[in-house]
Amino acid sequence: MKIPKRLARWFDRIVTWSEVAARIWADHWLLIIGSLLVIGSVGLKWVQFPFTHDLSGLRLSLIRDPGVTPHISIFATGTLGLLLLLVALLFWRRNATLLALTASILVMLWAIAPAQIAFRQPSVLRRLTYELEVTPVLNVFTKDYLLQNYGTPELVPKRLVLYTAWGRLMAAISFMRLGWDCFGLGALLIGIYGISRLPRAKLRTTFLLLALPVGAMIILLIPPGIGQHYYNEGMLNKTRGRNQEAIADFRRAMRWDRWHAQDVDLYATIGQLQKLAGVSSNSPERHIQRAVELRQANEYEEAIFEFSLAADAGGWTAYTAHKEEAATRVTLGLALYHAGGIGAAVKQWELAVAEDPAQVYALFYLARGYYDIALYQAGIAVGDKLAPLIKDHNYVVANVYSLIGDCYAKLGKDAEARIYYNRSLTADPILNYWALTGLVGE
Repeated sequence: MKIPKRLARWFDRIVTWSEVAARIWADHWLLIIGSLLVIGSVGLKWVQFPFTHDLSGLRLSLIRDPGVTPHISIFATGTLGLLLLLVALLFWRRNATLLALTASILVMLWAIAPAQIAFRQPSVLRRLTYELEVTPVLNVFTKDYLLQNYGTPELVPKRLVLYTAWGRLMAAISFMRLGWDCFGLGALLIGIYGISRLPRAKLRTTFLLLALPVGAMIILLIPPGIGQHYYNEGMLNKTRGRNQEAIADFRRAMRWDRWHAQDVDLYATIGQLQKLAGVSSNSPERHIQRAVELRQANEYEEAIFEFSLAADAGGWTAYTAHKEEAATRVTLGLALYHAGGIGAAVKQWELAVAEDPAQVYALFYLARGYYDIALYQAGIAVGDKLAPLIKDHNYVVANVYSLIGDCYAKLGKDAEARIYYNRSLTADPILNYWALTGLVGE
């Protein structure tokens, strides 16, 4: 059978292109795969929060806390990595060292991402661990007081060691997800390719390039390492009964490591040591120590008062006291709700969210409280505010949609209620009896 000339020409072109593509792939497959991994990683999930909005590579900022509603930032790890890679790909044929240097910087960005969370942005790690602690409480509240949704919650780390610098680094890594892994693997492949293309003195150049990520990690680890040293010394002096020396060591640890400067338990420990030493009876640490003891005894209103006194000190002490005051208000609200004081509980949750916007999970309680006291429109408003903040977590956002649907049903707006029940089922279709019950009208 004779092949038409036009078809034969197309076939020859395809064969030629295939041969060219095969040669390019054979010569540059490491660079191609590595670049695709880095480019694809920036939009993937890098950090998984147990409750609020997850962080992608475009939102994981190197210079500031991304907050509850993170935004795309030019100083995000993924953004910087993508820009560096694009520049290197444009000029790598002119300068082989440029590609290897870019890969070294990419490896550095990958390595310091969890270190940034653990040491330079400890408020992010604290929010991660705090949300991890309150999520089971939220699930119990849902199952005990609302129609049940038996959908499978997301898997998150269960046990973290936070009293050591190494433990905090491992805790931060445990929250890192697929985007971070892809970025690191891509950077490594690009680095292997770049080093293989270097002319002479490859071994020496390789060590020089490795010095960049290693040096960056050392710089990040030195302050928390010193803080850990003073913390250990303080604990040792505390066990020996040297209260004044222990207090001095703990304060040095706070100066070197922000984690300790935001640790309510360490402030309470200093307050306890001051009490034993008979000094500083009205210090912020003594107020925090009394507040922690009162909270453990379920005397929440007195604890809130003590935290408010400690907040007058300013600095990290005030920051920590405000955070704990808001958290105590959330717990007080739950206690009041369980006792039937729903109106008082709603007031406490309103104050908690106003004092600390990071207490996002309190919005769920608040929406339910508004529903219970027949403020259905307010419940809808709070639910609509909460849903975008937790959109990455199907199990929880499904419950929020069902709660909004309940509010619309009480207002007699059945069409809107069905929309939200359907959204709930779309978000979490596994054994979601709450949304199913709403749709059938029970």
